Amino acid sequence: MKRLALGGFVLALAACGGGSGGGMLTKAQYDAKLSHLCLSSSDQVHELHISLGLLAWKVDGPRLVRIEKGFVTHMDALKAPDSITSAVTAYRAANEKAIADTQAAVDAAKAGDNAKLQAEIKQSNKDELATYPSAKQIGARDCYFS
Repeated sequence: MKRLALGGFVLALAACGGGSGGGMLTKAQYDAKLSHLCLSSSDQVHELHISLGLLAWKVDGPRLVRIEKGFVTHMDALKAPDSITSAVTAYRAANEKAIADTQAAVDAAKAGDNAKLQAEIKQSNKDELATYPSAKQIGARDCYFS
């Protein structure tokens, strides 16, 4: 999540939600805000209705990358409490890896390489699943499937 048949990545994706509004958040506040970002991002991805084909990824893939990057930008605006800093760092790194996979899928689609596109989508889904342990550690229930 990642798209259509790409379940997991969807939740960890991109964007909406605001900053912390000032200082460091409590763990409960951070969990709630990050969960909201995940739900908002998931909604945005679902609205794309992206399929697994080359044309869909040529057209909508760049939007998907923007959603994912927007998610990370909004997440970075949140000030996590020290108690979960390592989990937040791990979660962000895992998301960055999934974003790189998504960009590679877009590049493959633009090059007309369907085999590479499918491989990158598969890798992106795998890397998205790797976000779940740190999301669980953070407590952001809407950022992973149990």
